[in-house]
Amino acid sequence: MKHLVKKGLVLIFALMLINSYAQEKSNCTVVDDENNGVYVGQCKNGLAHGDGVFEYMNGKYIFQGHFKKGIKQGEGKLYSFINGEKKLIKEGVWKDNKYKGEKSKQQKAAYKVQKRVNIERYSVRRLGDGNKVSFTFMQNGNRNNIENLTMAGDSGTMFSSSYNHSMNEGFENVTFPFKCELTYRTSSKLKFQTFVVRFEILLIDSGNWDITLNN
Repeated sequence: MKHLVKKGLVLIFALMLINSYAQEKSNCTVVDDENNGVYVGQCKNGLAHGDGVFEYMNGKYIFQGHFKKGIKQGEGKLYSFINGEKKLIKEGVWKDNKYKGEKSKQQKAAYKVQKRVNIERYSVRRLGDGNKVSFTFMQNGNRNNIENLTMAGDSGTMFSSSYNHSMNEGFENVTFPFKCELTYRTSSKLKFQTFVVRFEILLIDSGNWDITLNN
């Protein structure tokens, strides 16, 4: 008898969760003049806002991605769902519910860091037009006294200069896209050991670039 009562309570609780879940779905709207459907995901003020899934009412398509104020906005994936088979048909960027293309075509990278070994963090800034690449080496908020620096670039000439108590190394008169690789030795923050640092970057867009490496 007690066992049946427990099963009954579990069933009632499950039905309550399902009912609550259904209400949450129906109260969150996707604004799409061309298609109706069911949405499950993050909401704000009654509208789809954030990451979610929208299943079209015809049952043939499912969109999974980002929404903003009820519309598909940002990265997402569109699947077809026919005869029980789910197939990816579009992946990329949506704007105002319309597919705009693949992410790589929408957001072309200005640079690519291809290797980083023993680097705590780095920053890459384009300071304006030009054909120069400068490196600054930092540790604990101060200039890092690195050793055994070697640099190799596929164009330009190397330079070394001192500015504002910081030693800058780099390349000038470079041709873009520009690829370079650095290696050097540095001590740890507590000065108990030393290690080798490696950093490789491909700069795609032209300009005067400032790259800071922190150890």
